[in-house]
Amino acid sequence: MQFPSDHIKELYDAACQYMANDDPYHAVKLYKKIIRLAPDWSPPYVRLGHFYKQRWEWKPALHYNKKAVALSPADRECWWNMGIAATALNRPRIARRVWKKFGLEDKRGPLSCLRISYDRQFEILLIQIDSPASATILNVPHPKSDYKYKDRVLFDKEITGYTISNGRKVPVYDELGLLKRSTYFTYSCILPDADSADIDKLDLLCKDYGLGFEVWSNSSRSYTVTNSDEPSEYYDGSIFPKDTPGALVAIASRREATVVQVLEAWKIISLKNYEELEGHN
Repeated sequence: MQFPSDHIKELYDAACQYMANDDPYHAVKLYKKIIRLAPDWSPPYVRLGHFYKQRWEWKPALHYNKKAVALSPADRECWWNMGIAATALNRPRIARRVWKKFGLEDKRGPLSCLRISYDRQFEILLIQIDSPASATILNVPHPKSDYKYKDRVLFDKEITGYTISNGRKVPVYDELGLLKRSTYFTYSCILPDADSADIDKLDLLCKDYGLGFEVWSNSSRSYTVTNSDEPSEYYDGSIFPKDTPGALVAIASRREATVVQVLEAWKIISLKNYEELEGHN
């Protein structure tokens, strides 16, 4: 690797300062100038690879991380970012080569959680990990999130917290965008007189029909651990006692007619009613 001159180091320090001052335009211009002057020096490639990954601009992220690992093969972070970018761009050969270097196989992993952000709030979703950087959403997200049941999503490798589910900690990762839109649509309705047993019956019916089901009344809220050295912990509404009937529920289905069929069957089984069926498509 080429050792930079004092002039190159001064330019690099200035570029880093621009980035620290939230001026990415001038920082990126300087990093690219340094690359033209010192094409065999890896730090500006590393910085640009990280910058474009943060912006979810996967084509330049893949380009600069590939350049970085070619010059600095021991940089594990750049290798991982390269795998994420390759996954985002549907470049499975490159992604598999990266995961192999980490001793990981491109296969399904354990159930985990994803933190998505929208409208200055966030939602914790259950996901099935499909590869080290991709997963499938198993919950029915709120429509404002622009995600749907069974969407394939990209996620980062850092565990940002844990959600508490049935007395066990499940890791939470941050989203990095949509990979593939599912064919499911989101519907919601109110069950004005339903108790927990009635809701469980509807949940089972949805599973029998291959539909997604969610109690939006129990949507996740966050409680940050006071010890700053510890990751955040998230709890859903099911841990709080609920002594009043009624619930807002969501159902994911490819066809509205199937949702109506399930709800009508549930009415017969539970002797309860539903109101305000609404599609969010």
